[in-house]
Amino acid sequence: MGIAVAVLLDFPNLNLKEYAVVNGVIDIPYIPGLLAFREAPLMIKAYERLRCEADLIVVDGHGVTHPREFGVASHVGLILNRPTIGVAKGLLYGDIVKGDDEVEYIIVNNKVGGLVYPHQGKKLYISIGHKISIKSLKAITPKLFKSHFLPEPTYIADAISKNFRRSRW
Repeated sequence: MGIAVAVLLDFPNLNLKEYAVVNGVIDIPYIPGLLAFREAPLMIKAYERLRCEADLIVVDGHGVTHPREFGVASHVGLILNRPTIGVAKGLLYGDIVKGDDEVEYIIVNNKVGGLVYPHQGKKLYISIGHKISIKSLKAITPKLFKSHFLPEPTYIADAISKNFRRSRW
């Protein structure tokens, strides 16, 4: 069984406006590099239950910083035709190169695919998913955080999924 949570936050305050939870059977086993085939269908169903379209979807996973340059954040964005970014706690693929602006970029096949975001003494790997530029990614990333290590959308969705799991299973 799998659980997916979609949250809709206001911006710039990042307060929860709405959320949707779906659960269902996942028929595909975990295969490294193919996470989208396992998790994206439930993510998409959860998003589709929201009453409003999001201006940006933050996905727990990678986007173009993936061996196929098309991770779960890219899949979700393409299917929903919405801008997406991927946020991960570890680097899946690519090389880290420090730019002239002191930002650490994730380079995949000689292209900038994302950035390393230092936060609370740790690092997050923020990836272009779909319909977003590296310039926009750099501008929006700091605005996604309140007081947690994870971006607020991810933090809230994770808390809701844990509560749902405790109450159901």
